[in-house]
Amino acid sequence: MFSDPTNIVGSRIRAVRTRLGLSQEALAERLHVTRQTVSNRELGRNLPDIEALKALAEALEVPVEQLIYQEGRSPSRLARFPLDVWCRRLGIFVLVWGLLSGIRAGSGSGIMSDGGVGFAFTWRAALSVWYTALIRGSILLALGRVLTLLQDREPGGSPAESLRKGGI
Repeated sequence: MFSDPTNIVGSRIRAVRTRLGLSQEALAERLHVTRQTVSNRELGRNLPDIEALKALAEALEVPVEQLIYQEGRSPSRLARFPLDVWCRRLGIFVLVWGLLSGIRAGSGSGIMSDGGVGFAFTWRAALSVWYTALIRGSILLALGRVLTLLQDREPGGSPAESLRKGGI
């Protein structure tokens, strides 16, 4: 009669149901299933499929993720590498790569005033690489910032309000 300790979904269903003060019969009525079906799911005798999980989440008024994942560990935070972070890191990479490429493009050997050969730096070649890297890197960094602000904005709020609050 004890539940399976590895039955995470069932224990979460039971926890939410009892927190809401619902009996198994009341939840079964909401789901249009029998009380035994609810009991079997809670005990881990059978697992709900995706549609049943969706119906359970709606009946219990919680997100599906709360029934599946540990508290605060949804895949949106763990498994995904956010686009805003990618943009910022790529922007920094482009800036550093551009700086080094500009140094490489401007460096070379040249004939010195005394007739010897030595190191020469051509600013025109370096600056042409630096300008493009600066523009591209800045665009990527700005895009990363905008994406961060859009993710952090409150539901129902406008992007303009988020930008004002974020203080670009």
